[in-house]
Amino acid sequence: MAICGVGLGLNLWIAAANSSGWGVDFNQFYSASRLAGTGHLYDWDQLRRLEAEHGQEVRTGRIPLVSFLEKSVSWMPYDTAHVVWLVVCAGALLGFALLWPGMNRTMMLTALCWSMPAALLLILGQDTPFWLLGAALGLWLLQRDRPWLAGIAFSVCICKYHLAAGIPILLVAQQRWRTLAAGAAAGAAWLAVSFAIEGWEWPRHYLAMVTQPLFSPAPERMPNLRGVAHWLPWPTVVEAILAIAVVVLLWLICRRSASVGVAGAMAVAAGLVLAHHGYANDCALLIPLLALIIQRVTAPMWLKLWAIVLLTPAPTLLIATNKPMAGQFLLVGIVLAALVREQMVASKT
Repeated sequence: MAICGVGLGLNLWIAAANSSGWGVDFNQFYSASRLAGTGHLYDWDQLRRLEAEHGQEVRTGRIPLVSFLEKSVSWMPYDTAHVVWLVVCAGALLGFALLWPGMNRTMMLTALCWSMPAALLLILGQDTPFWLLGAALGLWLLQRDRPWLAGIAFSVCICKYHLAAGIPILLVAQQRWRTLAAGAAAGAAWLAVSFAIEGWEWPRHYLAMVTQPLFSPAPERMPNLRGVAHWLPWPTVVEAILAIAVVVLLWLICRRSASVGVAGAMAVAAGLVLAHHGYANDCALLIPLLALIIQRVTAPMWLKLWAIVLLTPAPTLLIATNKPMAGQFLLVGIVLAALVREQMVASKT
């Protein structure tokens, strides 16, 4: 408990010191939800006018259904809604840590408390805790042979679908067709409801919003293959080659893995590095992988030490410096190293 308390206190203190970021994403969700259903969800002039009432202006990247569901708090006064959002998100993170199958609960909670990206999720007011809870619940249901419900749980990840590339790879590799079908059907239903909420033109307006350069600023700071490739010659080619390698390795690992929790940890971490859009707070997706490495008796010491370093604030703070490359290589590198080692161990058995 003391170790968890120290880690949580340290990360929240460091993250809270950046007062300019407090609630910036919650402000986006709160404001966008007020426009959901009006046909103007992606009208930047209207959105920025609402966001200016409470803080920094940020472009929204959520589909209409997600923004509409966020009306559940937008009827409250802003400060009250923010507190409710914070409490619910903290509960979602706790549920994620407790539900992930095959993990030592103490290790997962310790990793959660020491993860600065997880603290940033709360400080910024991000909705990634719901993504993590959906992924954990989906894996928990898979382990209990509830494939249809698992697919519906995985569909919650549509809130940040760009981070979810590893999940369908896992399901296809393990031939979990019922879960894949349920997830696809649920996702199609969410999109259909989005048309009913925002009208037939919403995909065009949505694409216009998310393809603006300011929607994905500073790609050189992203903790993914895109960010790493930025510093290397022929970045597009390098990113493509590394992405293919990650997909192939993940496929091979998931096809052979008997543990849903292990395969899920690899899939979620792979989704982070494959995503073309992501920032330091999204590195909370690495928590299951880091906890897995540390708790495994058979993991080599160098890999365990690497995982422990990534549970300190150092890599996240490095990304915030003028030379973020070191932090990016530490974060992306452990995913690649873990995938390679897992495949090497699996091929010997």
